[in-house]
Amino acid sequence: MNRESLEAALQPLLDEITSSSEAYGLQAAAYLNGRLVLSVCSGTADSLSGRKVAPDTLFIGQSASKGIVATLIHRLVQAGMLAYDDPVSAYWPEFAAHGKDKITIRQVLTHSAGIPQMPEGAGMETLCDWEAMTRGIEGLSPLWDPGTKSGYHGLTFGWILGETAARAAGTPFTRLVEEEICRPLGIEGRLYFGAPPEAEPRIARISGDVQQLVSLPEELLLKRVLPVSVMPVHNPEWNEPLFHRAGVPAVGAVMTAEALARMYASLIGEGVDGVRLLSLERTEEATRLQHHQDDEVMGGRHPMALGYALGDPEQPSAMGSGSDAFGHAGMGGIIGFADPSAGLAVAVLTNRLGGEQGDGKADVRIAAKIRELLQLGR
Repeated sequence: MNRESLEAALQPLLDEITSSSEAYGLQAAAYLNGRLVLSVCSGTADSLSGRKVAPDTLFIGQSASKGIVATLIHRLVQAGMLAYDDPVSAYWPEFAAHGKDKITIRQVLTHSAGIPQMPEGAGMETLCDWEAMTRGIEGLSPLWDPGTKSGYHGLTFGWILGETAARAAGTPFTRLVEEEICRPLGIEGRLYFGAPPEAEPRIARISGDVQQLVSLPEELLLKRVLPVSVMPVHNPEWNEPLFHRAGVPAVGAVMTAEALARMYASLIGEGVDGVRLLSLERTEEATRLQHHQDDEVMGGRHPMALGYALGDPEQPSAMGSGSDAFGHAGMGGIIGFADPSAGLAVAVLTNRLGGEQGDGKADVRIAAKIRELLQLGR
């Protein structure tokens, strides 16, 4: 099937999903062997204005943003600016306070550093202030001996790695992403950490219901990792320029599905248009299994590479069941991933993050349909 036929065959599924809610928008894109084979959108980008999702609509990537941060770190390792087993404090001396002096970049990438919790009292104003957040993280103490357990560093992952990268390169994090990822791939204007004012009219408005998370018992570690004071949907600032321009690294990428899929496509095979962001050897090391153990924050067992989640034959997901697939998901059915064995890269983005309609399954259904249309297994 050619691209037009593939898109026509996928469109009904997206329309079916978005028809369940007036505040539901979707984009999906896929690359096969370095070539864009489909890019489809559906639904409403802004329920207040009625604006529809367009191919250039920008979505907040939620935790799929972490895959971009990880890719940046691997780029800097490839360039000799960082090493995985270096302590974070070698680049960021103030980070060493309160028993964090031996935490390594590898431990942060694998969520085993022991500091998943947000600083006490952090709200949206703090979340959107890079310096305030890095100072707050300097004041944290590990909740377990670094490297001995794994627990999802839902927000701190981004600032720790982002600040380390910035100090190693002598360049602000947002500009590093532009220089190391966007420019080589030609996706300027389609992927940002820190969206400029001119991009604001293209950003999809998030909606949904996160009451299930908000109502969890306060004693759960998850409530310290993702406090209600900064939860999406629960805090209107997520739909305001304050957040969009802040470049919150773990959850704040603003992008199109096509741009995210292109980044993953550039990590496998021959890359895209002759560009591979990471060498074959670097990708193999970055996506090698680091641990598969219980998560102290989220529960369950998750195979983890260096900043990427891996496919799990025991628990098939949107990435499929192949253990060499890698990527990162986000709340509501958001995902970006690559499947090297299939030569496939996929991204699914949505602005519906919770409630009965935003059930978090959009990525699974869409990725499965894409594989079916491309006649790919698993």
